[in-house]
Amino acid sequence: MTDSIKVFINPLTDFGFKFLFGREADKEFILSFLNALQIGGDKEITSVEFIDKEKKGEAKEDRALIYDLHCKLDDGSKIIVEMQNRYQTHFDDRAIYYLAADLYAQGEKGDGWDYSLTPVYGIFLMNFEWRDVKEQHLREDVCLYNIQTKSVFSDKLRMTFLKIPMMVKNPEECKTTLERWLYMLKNMDKMEAIPTAFMKDPVFERLGKVARFAALDEKEKKAYRESLKVYRDNYAIAETERTIGRAEGRAEGRAEGRAEGRAEGLAEGRAEGRAEVARTMLDGGMDLESIAKYTGFSIEELKAIKP
Repeated sequence: MTDSIKVFINPLTDFGFKFLFGREADKEFILSFLNALQIGGDKEITSVEFIDKEKKGEAKEDRALIYDLHCKLDDGSKIIVEMQNRYQTHFDDRAIYYLAADLYAQGEKGDGWDYSLTPVYGIFLMNFEWRDVKEQHLREDVCLYNIQTKSVFSDKLRMTFLKIPMMVKNPEECKTTLERWLYMLKNMDKMEAIPTAFMKDPVFERLGKVARFAALDEKEKKAYRESLKVYRDNYAIAETERTIGRAEGRAEGRAEGRAEGRAEGLAEGRAEGRAEVARTMLDGGMDLESIAKYTGFSIEELKAIKP
């Protein structure tokens, strides 16, 4: 497979995200990100402890929860950080479940526990369109809310959702550290160098050195390539689902009002959709065998489609 890696690794891949934000050697990245989110309010977070990313269920048959990052702050607060690249129907429910499980785990055995809880924060980075609502925001913060008093009921459970596709600013327009981080998450794998406007911050200067593909050792390069293939395959599958939906919608629209051409119009729309899907997969670097499996085209047909 031809290597299409430019200068930097893709931080949205499983390897890239954990390599940058989940290692003891470079805690300055996760600290900078958490402080940019103001998770600690006005208080700067100066240290963070990585804890086991897998939480076992109480019963043997319970499903284990595996987080991308699981952290603890000095005050005992827990932070769950998740990077999600594919849309999930009940993603909001999943977020609540993750945090509720961590809150529940604070229950102590015996009679001495008074139900005092330490906060659990969830940070969910989403590389997809989410929530079919009129007003979309790049960042959404959710907490327990008192409807009558219109005030926060409790800060012990809080979720922050960040929609990466909505980051549309250019480097010069990014005025906050959070905006710079979101810009880097979205665009770093396509960049030749860290934007000059970001280099005043030592954390981004350091990022420019650590995130270089050439700086990885051979084992890390292999792991990254495997992670990148999974990322591209998932992206292609998601594009497939969206494109087929659009193509079928167009086909049904063309067929409406002319029953005699309904079958022909639907077939034409599906064929058009399959070809568009194949082109998307080819552009994403997916191998011909996998594309043939998903689209039904032969290898020879795909070679003819390939630009």
